[in-house]
Amino acid sequence: MAEEEKYVIRVEGNVVEVSPEVYYAYFHMERQERGQEEKKQRNAVVSYDALDSDETVGLETMPDLTSPSLDDLMVMRELRHKLRCAIQALPPGERELIQAIYFEGLSERDYAKRKGISQMGVNKRRKKILSKMKTFFGFLGTF
Repeated sequence: MAEEEKYVIRVEGNVVEVSPEVYYAYFHMERQERGQEEKKQRNAVVSYDALDSDETVGLETMPDLTSPSLDDLMVMRELRHKLRCAIQALPPGERELIQAIYFEGLSERDYAKRKGISQMGVNKRRKKILSKMKTFFGFLGTF
């Protein structure tokens, strides 16, 4: 009579008998892990941990590409300053319209209702004010 086949795996140095399902799942997982390691070697993937030294952590040596650069921060700061100057140069009524639409998030229709004027009138005033601000930006100069 044929002997029933035994399925064993090595766990922490000990041989353990397991069911066929566990045996095949174990070796399938092991083959996947080995395949991943081979892929890393083939593609020359390096872990950030490999860049660690006594003085630095490898991850900290990599640039953060999601953060704006110092140059970008300085340009944004300068533009915000110019925008503040341009808004402050506007007469109070125009400044109020820009504040309401762009900073408070009011729609032209809501602002028009608040002021008792037509939405079309608000739209024309807004365009005129933006044109005036664009001219003001031109006087301040560009980078």
